[in-house]
Amino acid sequence: MNVFICTRLGGVRVAALAAALALGATAPLGAQTALSPQCAQPYGAMSKMFVAPFHLYMVDTAGTDARLHGGKPTVSEEVFINNTVYVMVNGKWIKSPVDIVEMRKDAMKNLETAKTTCTHLRDESVNGEGASVWAVHSESEDGDSDSNAWISKSRNLVLRTEIRIDVGGALGKSHMVANYDYANVHAPAGVK
Repeated sequence: MNVFICTRLGGVRVAALAAALALGATAPLGAQTALSPQCAQPYGAMSKMFVAPFHLYMVDTAGTDARLHGGKPTVSEEVFINNTVYVMVNGKWIKSPVDIVEMRKDAMKNLETAKTTCTHLRDESVNGEGASVWAVHSESEDGDSDSNAWISKSRNLVLRTEIRIDVGGALGKSHMVANYDYANVHAPAGVK
């Protein structure tokens, strides 16, 4: 499952949520023929990400990013609120040009063609909150990906994701870990 599609816009790295954010955004699960029935719970929680504001903290340890940043992983911070994405760039918040509504449409289209399966792995705690851990495997024309999603048992929200994508060749493998915070989320001050 391509939880994040990383793009470079004007030299700014923007983690645009793709399939994971859009899963079930407007289409009922029954209409998503490529989606296995076992994916109902994780995809239902992920679809809430279009309506519940959250603060995202992500670390990407892909070899390609490490080469770009002197051997250090890419660390990013983003706020998703009111159909707007704010991205921390070089210590300053900016409003991202990413259109969440269009992203949702693209992700729904991708979901129709990707073959995705989900497996409940275990239950554990994330920052003291009970969570179900799900493994998600997706095969699409863009390649295969594997991820784990920690879903809150009480709130049915995504608390954490870990994504592994083999981008192939010299680019190697991508490994991203994202943590989601839903408490006291607001647009960064002074950003228009």
